[in-house]
Amino acid sequence: MIKPVISIYLVWGLGTLGFQTLGRILPETPRAGFDYIIIVGLIACLAWMTRIYQRRIEPAIGTNTARRLSWIGILTLIFIILCLPEGQAGLKSNIMTALSTATLVLLACVAGHWLVIPLKHPSEFIPIGVAVALSDIFSVVSGPTRNFAENISDYYREGMSGPVPLVDFFLVKMPMPGNDYFMPVFGITDWVVVALLSAGALRFSMNDNIFSLAGSTQAQNKSRAFFPVAGIGLILSIVAARSMNLYLPALPFIVIVFFGTMAAKYPRVRKLGPYEIRAIIFVSALIGSLMAVFAFIKIG
Repeated sequence: MIKPVISIYLVWGLGTLGFQTLGRILPETPRAGFDYIIIVGLIACLAWMTRIYQRRIEPAIGTNTARRLSWIGILTLIFIILCLPEGQAGLKSNIMTALSTATLVLLACVAGHWLVIPLKHPSEFIPIGVAVALSDIFSVVSGPTRNFAENISDYYREGMSGPVPLVDFFLVKMPMPGNDYFMPVFGITDWVVVALLSAGALRFSMNDNIFSLAGSTQAQNKSRAFFPVAGIGLILSIVAARSMNLYLPALPFIVIVFFGTMAAKYPRVRKLGPYEIRAIIFVSALIGSLMAVFAFIKIG
């Protein structure tokens, strides 16, 4: 399984290097919208990396918990080693950033595919989607993500001086025109959910590839090009946030686009049982109550 791992690192390394080089040689005028091209292009690289994992690594791990935990342990160790130069000595390197991001994406794939193993029906994804979307809204509005975003904004506004905020290591960074170092674009938890949803589609023989959505619900995905439906939601959230200069929760976009598309094509996704309905009501009430409590505390 060494070759697919190397392929994953190469896809991200060459993708980031290519866009960084192109951004530097472009004249100033065309650079205005080039950041969006970079974001879409590199998310396409992430999709390709996830596909490599799905086809060549995940089948070898399967339901073997010990093997999966070994992967998580080894990747976590590699990630820590890659982050040490910046975290301990303040040494900044785009190469190390690219390698650590690729490692994070691999971890996201291992974790995302693990989470779908206990699921028995496609409709069980609906409560999960509601839970992650509402949790993300709560976290951005009143929870820790709001504080993390403020810390990260201050750190980059001040020229990346001072200690690196811990959350900075868990952000997917990309080369942006006019910046010497890669800049954060979204959190790795967003890609964990993209990987989870794509893994769930694969588990229940649903096709989430936008390049072959028009085909039959029974047809196998034979397209060599791959981009998961959930990735479109991520792109929409990034474009909306950057256009409005706001920090927006990405998971609601991801969940709505994925389930809207899958439910339209696969009726079994819409067949909610009593368990799923109760879970949706419980999660919605719980997170709604937490948001109300936090709002009341702030007002008081």
